[in-house]
Amino acid sequence: MSDYFLPYQKRWIQDDSPMKLYAKSRRIGITYATSYRANAKCLRKPNFTQWVTSRDELTAREFVTDYVAKWAKASNVVCRGLAGDRFEVVDELHGIRAFTVEYANGSRIVSLSSTPEAFAGKGGDVLIDEADLHKDSGKVIDMALPCTTWGGQLEMVSALSVDGGPSTPFYKMLEDARHGNPMGWSLHETTVEDAVREGFADRVAAMTGQKSDPDTWLAQMRAKCRTADAWNTQYMLKPNTSAGSLLPYDLIAGCEVPLDELAARRETASAVYAGYDVGRKKDLGVWFELTRVGDVLWQTKYQVFDRAPFRTQFDFIANRLRVNRNLVRLCIDSTGMGMMLAESLQDVFGKYRVEAVNFSAPVKEALAMPLKASFEDRRLRIAADPEIREDLHKVRKTTTAAGNVRFEGERDDDGHADRFWALSLAVHAASGDDTGPSGIFGLEDKSSTGMGRGFARARNMEPPETSFWV
Repeated sequence: MSDYFLPYQKRWIQDDSPMKLYAKSRRIGITYATSYRANAKCLRKPNFTQWVTSRDELTAREFVTDYVAKWAKASNVVCRGLAGDRFEVVDELHGIRAFTVEYANGSRIVSLSSTPEAFAGKGGDVLIDEADLHKDSGKVIDMALPCTTWGGQLEMVSALSVDGGPSTPFYKMLEDARHGNPMGWSLHETTVEDAVREGFADRVAAMTGQKSDPDTWLAQMRAKCRTADAWNTQYMLKPNTSAGSLLPYDLIAGCEVPLDELAARRETASAVYAGYDVGRKKDLGVWFELTRVGDVLWQTKYQVFDRAPFRTQFDFIANRLRVNRNLVRLCIDSTGMGMMLAESLQDVFGKYRVEAVNFSAPVKEALAMPLKASFEDRRLRIAADPEIREDLHKVRKTTTAAGNVRFEGERDDDGHADRFWALSLAVHAASGDDTGPSGIFGLEDKSSTGMGRGFARARNMEPPETSFWV
């Protein structure tokens, strides 16, 4: 091994620490070294299980067929499953299956896609490959940690995500390891420049026959990157502060004002528009109110509900609609568990004052993009609040391989971009005139997008003094 692997690969392979964290440049051979280590552990530990979770099923299969199979052959051992043809149902309820490699001594490698639930009740060593690229990466990490309670090892390896954000769970963990290291990680870091200093460019030249000195090779790699952000995030472990976010920090900051300035606008508010994103246990319930001053919407009220009973949420919203006759329209999330809350409010206040919005993918786009436009045109004024700022920043626009656009935000202790969606609903509520619901035409059922008729009656009807929610 001394002559075959590069120094940074050898340091990683030989590190037996219980918790290992590796932040790396792309394509410098760490997955190669990690798969070697996994095979070596299986050879020397009878009845041992190595769990490997990759970002998708294709990558999980390649870990077996392209990497483990190579090392098993080099070790002159016979294993079952090296062609990626052995499956194990890890979670029947969620349809989770894994590619397994079985050794003669009873050890095995179980390689699966990014499925946090798969780790529930499992023990053994865990490798999270490309941790920053996983969907719901924070949940994957949280579910993997308890697997090591009885002496197992946790290895977490990743380059930065394409977005390269400083707020992802992986990067936050990396920063903690760099500064104080409260979790006790054995930290490894290798940029592409570090790798070249330890012989990587020479190894590439030897393998490919493309002769160039290390400095020229580095310059060529840098030239291939379309932007400086691409170079920094993919090769130099430097996050992009915009990080692919739909709302970069500077865009949000341009619309932030002090609380006392917002309070002054609240006193003079005439027509008010509200948005409510429903949450119960996993997510937050968030209420935003806006009033229009000229062509600018100003925040007038903001409320967060953390695991509040639906009765409490209903009573709050009903009271706002009852006491504030200037509250022209409320747009409320009616997806899933929000449906009953939205319907009950419509029964009391009318479907034109309370507009139910079902969060399908097209509807999310119809909400998110106007919100972004409002920030770009500085037609919003919101509180300079760190929680609001981080929540707005975490939403990213992504495109799937099939060309479908998604708007996703990482779920963490501060919610699941709930403030973002509440504010987008409030902006949407203010987008129509005051004689009918705003309506996302063609994207929702007509029952929630009808215009005008009956609105005045619904706006002026007297709701009961007691809670309608039963």
